[in-house]
Amino acid sequence: MSLEICLSFVVTFIISLILVPIVSKVSKKLGIIAHTNKRTIHKGIIARTGGYAIYASFLIGTMIFLKTDIQINSILIGGFIVFLTGFYDDIHDLSPKFKMLGQIIAALVVIVYGGISLKGFIIPFLPSSFSHVIAIIITIGWIVGISNAVNLIDGLDGLCGGISIIVLVTISLTSLTYGRTDISSLSLLLAGAIGGFLVYNFHPASVFLGDCGALFIGYMIAVISLLGFGYKSSSFFTLGAPIVVLMVPIMDTLIAIIRRKVHHKSFSEADKNHLHHKLMFSLELGQTKSVLILYVVTILFSLCSYIYLYDKIAATILFLTLMLLFEVFVEATNMIDRKYKPVLTIMNIFIKSEYLPSIKDTKPYRRIVERAKKKYAVIALIVIAIIFSLVFAFNKQNSTPTHKPVQTVEYKEADNETELMSDIYNQLKTAIERNNKPDIRQDVAAYFLADYFTLSNKKENQIGGIHYFYSDKKDDFTAYAKNGYYKNANTFIKNQTDLPEVIHYDIISNQDSYKALSGLEDYSYYDVRIKITFADVNPILNVEEYTTTVTLIEKNQRFSVVAMEE
Repeated sequence: MSLEICLSFVVTFIISLILVPIVSKVSKKLGIIAHTNKRTIHKGIIARTGGYAIYASFLIGTMIFLKTDIQINSILIGGFIVFLTGFYDDIHDLSPKFKMLGQIIAALVVIVYGGISLKGFIIPFLPSSFSHVIAIIITIGWIVGISNAVNLIDGLDGLCGGISIIVLVTISLTSLTYGRTDISSLSLLLAGAIGGFLVYNFHPASVFLGDCGALFIGYMIAVISLLGFGYKSSSFFTLGAPIVVLMVPIMDTLIAIIRRKVHHKSFSEADKNHLHHKLMFSLELGQTKSVLILYVVTILFSLCSYIYLYDKIAATILFLTLMLLFEVFVEATNMIDRKYKPVLTIMNIFIKSEYLPSIKDTKPYRRIVERAKKKYAVIALIVIAIIFSLVFAFNKQNSTPTHKPVQTVEYKEADNETELMSDIYNQLKTAIERNNKPDIRQDVAAYFLADYFTLSNKKENQIGGIHYFYSDKKDDFTAYAKNGYYKNANTFIKNQTDLPEVIHYDIISNQDSYKALSGLEDYSYYDVRIKITFADVNPILNVEEYTTTVTLIEKNQRFSVVAMEE
């Protein structure tokens, strides 16, 4: 993790730490305080606009650390809409329909203006246009659903803020594994802002998030997850990983929907049957212990997502175990209904406890039990063995490369090579002749950077270094470049002024990498850290020297670039 990314967390944390008490004091004077209802458990006068400090801290952090593009701008505009919707609700109690409308508008902004939506969603045997429409509908549902799920868990001091930080840090770490420093930085900027607020919000809280904070945080987590954790947008890493990480608020929301449906109540009607309420009241654990337990549960689900990168079987086993324990808790605490206890009923067939529910003592049941009483354990073991065998076989099959073989990269000389690029290319040819792999990969990385950051030899719409990028990801790389470094490149090229040119480089390190692209885990990866020097101050980067890490993939003794750290 780069120093700048860590610094972004620290800066927004400190800004939030300073702003929260100021916002809290102003809110109390204006009468913007938390009102009691059936769901609240607080006492006293507490400001409910702590989310304002989080939002302001995050905005300041983005101005300092983030380079804006269309996607970032769309996220910020949508976030502003969600924040205003929640802020108005904190003051005037907006109706659920209007709150939903604000969230839908924000979702449409990031979809239409930012081009952010569920990627790679295809329904077999149907036109791609139909799949695209369904993907947009799912995207809107995802953003609105996660925004409200995060808002619903804001029921105990420090609960929503703490869980959100765990989720954002997990997203940040996973993004770094795939070389996505932009997503990592965005996640930690928000995590730092929430962290400063959490200092005042942990029990006993002196300020609350309010809808402006909870809805904004939920919206940001939903949108960040849609950006994808890596260059490859697969079904798992687009929504699967965020679903696992956000399992606590998602399950709490789904259970609330089912519970209120079963009891014929409106979804917007507050109650005290959420996860945190059950821990606090049914198990009599109190606020602090209840919150800490849910922190631990969130961390375990986050581990499932992260471990999946390296060991799919272990992650699957951990996830299924956690879900089973989760279901047992739901049934034991009557979160849905007193009669809903399927797992506990099945367990009692073997345990035979008077404290657990049992199947009605009917004649068919007695006959089955009498004939197969001793066989249940054997059958259960066989079923479990079959399930784990299928999981193992499935993961083994997935671990076998089903993708196209990596096309052999062609080490081409760029048009109008600079003197430095020509020198690097000659070194690369010598390294290939000697089959010196460390030198090959550092020369490939150096040539890629020299070509990518040099504009003095470029024509309009030409992206440097593209011949050295991994073949199946060239489209993603081109889009990334056009939204970043090459966004205003044509202006410089047309004017032929202040054209950046790399004139020198230094290899800082050349080592194995822990990163891996989803679906390409069997390949070898390497990180080459390089410092490049420009002829003059680069007008795009505003620096004369620039240090970055290039990640390369190796297959069939050839190297391709797959990621570059900003």
